[in-house]
Amino acid sequence: MNLLVSDFLMLSGMLAVVFYILHVVLGGAKWKGYSHLHQPISDLTASGAPNRTLMLTLTTMYGLLALLFAVSFTILKNGEHNPLVLWGGISFILLHIVSVLYPLFPQDLPGTKATLKGRMHVYITAIIVPFTILTPFLMGFGFISEPQWHTFGIYSIITGILILIFGGTTAVFFVKKLPYFGLVERLNIGTLQVWTIVFSLELFLTR
Repeated sequence: MNLLVSDFLMLSGMLAVVFYILHVVLGGAKWKGYSHLHQPISDLTASGAPNRTLMLTLTTMYGLLALLFAVSFTILKNGEHNPLVLWGGISFILLHIVSVLYPLFPQDLPGTKATLKGRMHVYITAIIVPFTILTPFLMGFGFISEPQWHTFGIYSIITGILILIFGGTTAVFFVKKLPYFGLVERLNIGTLQVWTIVFSLELFLTR
């Protein structure tokens, strides 16, 4: 495979997160009164949200690039690592395949009438949760047995633990409608995004 193509595929994870960050930052900046501390990120692409078209464009780019990264790693690199890494890659792919469905089922904004698409948004989130937890754990326990990837393996396991903690906290805040839901959700999602950046960079540097 052409080296430039290979480099792009391994860096596509980092590029995906750049689009995700742009979506969050621009969405919050362009929506007067939006609160990063209290509102979920999915409000930015909810039915009736301001600038929804632009936000959907950015999240779609994120989803496609993240899926490209997951598929590329799993196909091109899995033979070089512990079999658990392959299963982690498959979980990573499934995570992003399901997440691509989000634009089809936008969240209902608070205070608006519940819709079927809004309920489907919640179900999709529930489906994504186990893959989000499994991915760093499987990768971590696979990589930890390899000297060159041992440190990243430990980091991946720590990431899985943090996602368990932050994810559980996010669920409690959502069910009880507690303030600062936006903050705890961002800690959860941000943990996975930082892991993706580090993983993408590691693959590029060790190519």
